Amino acid sequence: MNVKRQSSAQSIVKGLLITSVIFFHAKLILAMPNTTSVLSEFNILMVLFPFLMMVFFFYAGYNYSPEKRTPWQNIKRRSLQLLIPLVVTAVVATLLIIAIRVPNGDSWTSIGNGIIYSLLSEPFSLMIGFPASGEISFYMILALGILWFLYALYIISIFFFLIVDYAIKKPVRLISIIVGLLIISFLIGQYVGTYLPYTVQCYPVVLAMMLFAAYLKQHNFLDRKIESKKDLVFTITNALIAEGIIVGIGLFGYYTYGATMIGCLPGGKFDEILKGFDVFAAFVIGFLGTYTIHQASRLITKIPVLNIVLDWYGNHSSYVYLAHPIILCFVHTIMFSEQKSLGNSQPYVYTFITIGLLVTIFLIVDYIIFKIKSKKPLEEATS
Repeated sequence: MNVKRQSSAQSIVKGLLITSVIFFHAKLILAMPNTTSVLSEFNILMVLFPFLMMVFFFYAGYNYSPEKRTPWQNIKRRSLQLLIPLVVTAVVATLLIIAIRVPNGDSWTSIGNGIIYSLLSEPFSLMIGFPASGEISFYMILALGILWFLYALYIISIFFFLIVDYAIKKPVRLISIIVGLLIISFLIGQYVGTYLPYTVQCYPVVLAMMLFAAYLKQHNFLDRKIESKKDLVFTITNALIAEGIIVGIGLFGYYTYGATMIGCLPGGKFDEILKGFDVFAAFVIGFLGTYTIHQASRLITKIPVLNIVLDWYGNHSSYVYLAHPIILCFVHTIMFSEQKSLGNSQPYVYTFITIGLLVTIFLIVDYIIFKIKSKKPLEEATS
């Protein structure tokens, strides 16, 4: 399993956040068919960690190396990184969901409707009332629906690579572009819709975040050296203040306006109550949240065993993201026979089992790859 290495803190952050994604999707599966309740109910986790999706987009911009490649070279490279996994995952996920669900109650009609629904994108399917019959496989929608992140990141990355070098050279220029992008997203969310086909409403605000992150990377914003106790206290204090602002925004939004998903961008969707104003919350929360959880992860890197475990897990986070809906489907359908017998603890149980199964698979694959690689030098030496 060829896993690209990244900074240990980033790996740990991605591992922690992808676990939250699994938990959220476990709740969705257990809420079927009334999955909208998961988004509409107040959830303290969404107040504490609403920045889940924005952190991944922030890192995508932050890891950019200015002028290392031409824009077209970067676009070609990003095409290989995102489009191949997109297609492969879509095919494999479809086949595995069919293998799990058809023998356990899903009709071929519901499977087919689930595939079409996902290809059209959920927002567009909802707009046209598809499927009219109402027969649809939620498991197929979940397995294919999560791919929105890949195609959204790919489309946004094209614009990002074309303008990033120009944008980050001058702060005034960067600020003007970011403000313009936020206004565009605001106008779309406020007057066109909060959940549009292929999540286009969030593209401008995500692009703004990626550009801002690329600029901050030039100043090593996330990984400034902590060389003294004073530096440590300063960093921790800033992280706590940032988290306090995030919680304050979440609680204010909920108790004042009833907004339950402020700044979260679940599936790229803006909060239904805040509409376009959620754009500004998502941008601020994404920036502050990335700083907060990244600094916390830098502290975790100082704990030897925990650091190694979480770093390894985080470096497999892309595979966890792509595979976890299939494993959740297996757990709910095969292991629990779709029974909801554990009450409020069931999402946690599903999350634990899913991570356990994925870690086991990754360990086996990594071991096989290690054996193959260690065998090659021997063969070359004896040949």
